[in-house]
Amino acid sequence: MLEKELEKYFGFSKFRPGQKEIIEKILEGKDVVALMPTGGGKSLCYQLPAIISEKISLVISPLIALMKDQVDALTARGIPATFINSSLTQEEISERVEALRKGKYKLLYVAPERLSNSYFQSLVHDLDFHLLAVDEAHCVSAWGHDFRPDYLEIKNFVGKLAKRPTVAAFTATATPEVKNDIINRLMLREPEVFLCGFNRPNLKFFVQNNLKTKERYVEILRIVKSMKGAGIVYALTRKDAEKIATFLSENGITASFYHAGVTAGKREKVQNEFMQDKRRVIVATIAFGMGVDKSDVRFVIHAGMPKNIEGYYQEAGRAGRDGETAYCILLHSKKDTITHKFFIRQDRKMMWGQGKSEEEVLDLISIKYDRLEKMMEYVEAESCRRKIILKYFNDPRYDQYKDNCQGCDVCLNWKKEKKVEICEDVKKEKGIKYPLSNTVRETGELYLKKYSVKQMAKIRGLSARTIVGHLADWYSAGKELDISKFVSLEVENKIMAVISEIGSLEKLRPIKEKLPEEIGYDQIKLVVAKVRREEMHHIT
Repeated sequence: MLEKELEKYFGFSKFRPGQKEIIEKILEGKDVVALMPTGGGKSLCYQLPAIISEKISLVISPLIALMKDQVDALTARGIPATFINSSLTQEEISERVEALRKGKYKLLYVAPERLSNSYFQSLVHDLDFHLLAVDEAHCVSAWGHDFRPDYLEIKNFVGKLAKRPTVAAFTATATPEVKNDIINRLMLREPEVFLCGFNRPNLKFFVQNNLKTKERYVEILRIVKSMKGAGIVYALTRKDAEKIATFLSENGITASFYHAGVTAGKREKVQNEFMQDKRRVIVATIAFGMGVDKSDVRFVIHAGMPKNIEGYYQEAGRAGRDGETAYCILLHSKKDTITHKFFIRQDRKMMWGQGKSEEEVLDLISIKYDRLEKMMEYVEAESCRRKIILKYFNDPRYDQYKDNCQGCDVCLNWKKEKKVEICEDVKKEKGIKYPLSNTVRETGELYLKKYSVKQMAKIRGLSARTIVGHLADWYSAGKELDISKFVSLEVENKIMAVISEIGSLEKLRPIKEKLPEEIGYDQIKLVVAKVRREEMHHIT
């Protein structure tokens, strides 16, 4: 029976593991919690029951782009579905609700923040919903990696409906604590819990430890050049996302950056170009991901260690949703941990500002540090990485899994030494240009227009020292600069003598300490940039 409906509406001859059992329980009117890996077919588990039922199904979806993609896909299959979100006027919302009453739609998608809207509540109060499906249900839990307060409105919304529907919660990343939180915070009634397994054999996991910034950029480029197909690079900050995207673009890769600071119109354009293969690589923060329904992503590179395994596995899981081999590569730097600890301290201040009690703040901060510690253990592990992930999510198949997964760098004995020599073949490749941030680029463009340092500082509202620092970065990236206008030959010789004595360019302070006080960091930075350019010239 269900197989016939599956083939009729979706063209599949058989279900993926767990799908049929979940659908059967929903059709029986049972509340459900389904923990399924990304690419495991979660959406079909609520779409098929919605089609079969004679009533309306409501889907809570966190992103406008995602709900639009799903509605478009359903409509293309001849399945009547619609959405209500902030892109619509109140008149359009009223029209769609009226169409629901007349039976023109089987599925309605809304964002969680819509549920607290009194106007929306009044419109749908007496509708006879068969199912309320909660996508990305981990967002309801403070234990989860992506807690969203709007998800807490779901239980209140359900309580205000004239008739309670069946409630089904779906997530790709949930520890036992998060699972229990989902059940409690959504007030599920004796739910059937399905753990469909987190293992995805087609994904290959690799980690490189303790890379320096330029090593990480070069390795990203090497990996992208060696791979076929489209990929995603995740960065920890917006600035990093922009710099990496620029770096890849300047080295022949069609890449764009995507983060929450980009306008909605530009984000949509970037995402559409990626979906249409007009952009091979998207470099993004965690703001990019949930709305991506591209099944043929061949690689996901993390240019920085994520803050927890849940977030990592969800983002890495964007790769290989078509079931074909794909690569999940984490490029770690020592500064990643420092960055995350800074974010945690910021979270602490934010929670205090929200009026949370000291005990509650300490509990939540402790959770964040514990999750970060588990992520660090994954990065530093010398045992099978796949088994670490399965154990973390309490996957019952963990103990049944073979000792060697044949799909991670450890099991494949990909690196024999803890310290890896990074990409010498790429280091020696001619023409690699190192990345420039937008702010450095703007200063460089002013320099090319013959503005003085004083003029540039005024135009940009920055100090002269900062401007000279920008020009040093500009010069390091291979751009033209006459440093004799900023550093006299006498000063340059003094700096060069100290560099020769120390024998290292890694830190500026030791150089500064051996120089006269009147020689500033900005001058040292320019001379160091010159030395590095000459070194790169000799390598190439």
